[in-house]
Amino acid sequence: MVTGKDSVEEAKKNAAREACNIVSKKISSNTILGLGTGSTIKYFIDECREFIEEVKGAVVSSYDTLYYMLERELDIPIYDPLSIKKIDIYVDGADEVSTTLDLVKGRGAALLREKYLALRSSTRVYVVDYTKYTGLEYLYKKPIPVEVIPFALPIVLESVRELGLFTPVLRHGIKKDGPIVTDNGNFIVDLKPIKPIEDPFEIDRKLRLIHGVVETGIFPSRELVDVVVVGYSDHVDILEKKSIE
Repeated sequence: MVTGKDSVEEAKKNAAREACNIVSKKISSNTILGLGTGSTIKYFIDECREFIEEVKGAVVSSYDTLYYMLERELDIPIYDPLSIKKIDIYVDGADEVSTTLDLVKGRGAALLREKYLALRSSTRVYVVDYTKYTGLEYLYKKPIPVEVIPFALPIVLESVRELGLFTPVLRHGIKKDGPIVTDNGNFIVDLKPIKPIEDPFEIDRKLRLIHGVVETGIFPSRELVDVVVVGYSDHVDILEKKSIE
């Protein structure tokens, strides 16, 4: 298998194409489609444009995805998430995937809205390239993003350190001074694991109990994941928690 930047981009495209095949079998004119955030989702939008424009409407997790769809002039209604009770299929990327299909998400700082859409969805499909799939039974490779209310930042940092599981780091912008601010007006704190996260469901619960934590980037497979499509430069692997046929 060829490696390098070109290989990763080709892997993303291959994963997006396969995700199109999976999702296209489940859509109709009444389908509400949820779309996440990130470069792989942009590939998915481009590869799947023909059938995306056939659904009833879409709900997106970020302004970034919204603007991308507007730039591409997709002929599809885009709904406010608050107006939708149920999403039929949600498609998103991920930053880390374990063999148990637990995920880390939030590098694009859209984790709160992404998790909201995933919770409202009947089927969740995640599209990643091979660098995101670790082959490990636990989460450990990537920092866990946590969305935090700004005025509660000090107590969040103190409480996370007391857990003894992470080193918390406030995320700063690359092309701006100061912290990254989410679409919800909050900060992102990246939690660098000190040890493997072997029970993501429980760690997610503990982190959300901390005053000031709005949401975490841990997406436990037991409640938020159905299918993960892993793209390589020359093939695609489909990892399923349950059948969506």
